[in-house]
Amino acid sequence: MIYEVRQTTEKKRLLFGTKKVTKAFKFNTLNSALLFALNEQIKHIYVNIGEDITTIRRPFKYYYSLEQFIKVSKKNPFFYLGVHNYKKVDIEKIYFYLVQNNLSKLKKVYLPGGSNKNQNQK
Repeated sequence: MIYEVRQTTEKKRLLFGTKKVTKAFKFNTLNSALLFALNEQIKHIYVNIGEDITTIRRPFKYYYSLEQFIKVSKKNPFFYLGVHNYKKVDIEKIYFYLVQNNLSKLKKVYLPGGSNKNQNQK
């Protein structure tokens, strides 16, 4: 299987505005494609299984994006950042450090069955 991450950027033209340019990066392992997609904040990883078979993986379904991580780490700074006050820490640098070294802290937590409030009110 080959994992492909497509990155779209806008290039300026001299007279006619901008032009969208798509670059495709190919990886042999899902982990390396996932690290690249999280670093570049790319929403889709394309998996080429065969010649005509392509599936899509969505890394931000299971991991926090940079904006989501900033929001969550402000609510619970001691767990995510290791400090009591988030104002003196650069949260973006910590996010990219966690992408490279401790990916498990960026995983989203899903509770089975949804919220427990509806079950207790019966």
